[in-house]
Amino acid sequence: MKKWHIAVAVLIGMIVVLGVAVWAANYVDALNALRHDTKRWAVIEDSYRDRMAVEPSSNDVWSDIVHLNQNGTIMFVGGIVERYNNKWGFRFKPDTVSVAQFTAEGLQATIRYVSENIEYWLNGWAYVSSRIVEIHLES
Repeated sequence: MKKWHIAVAVLIGMIVVLGVAVWAANYVDALNALRHDTKRWAVIEDSYRDRMAVEPSSNDVWSDIVHLNQNGTIMFVGGIVERYNNKWGFRFKPDTVSVAQFTAEGLQATIRYVSENIEYWLNGWAYVSSRIVEIHLES
C-alpha cells in the first residue's frame, strides 16, 4: 500500500471517530435536557428549537398539553421556576405548570434566557412560547 493511501485511511478514520463523538455528545445533551421525574411528561420546544421536559401534575393542564400536541398550536407553557439537574439548570414546578394563550410580557422568556438568567427567574413565574412536540405517559 502506498503511503498516501494509509494517510487518507487514517484521516477518514479520524473524521469518522470525531463525527461519532460529536453525535454522542449531542445525544447525551439532548437526553439531559429532557430529564424528568414523573411518568407523565411532555416536551416543549421554543422559538429557538430548544427543548425541555415539563411534568404537569394537574389533570386539566395535562389534557390541555395533549390537545396542543395533537393540533400543533403554539401557546405559553410555564410555571414557577425551580433549580433542577438538567441541561438548563431549571424546570417548572410540576404543581404550577400551566398553559396560557396570553401572559404578561414581563413573564415571557425562552428556555435559554431563563437558564442564562436563573437567579432572576428563580422562584418566580416564567412562560415560554412553545409547541408541544412529544407527550409521554408511562405505565
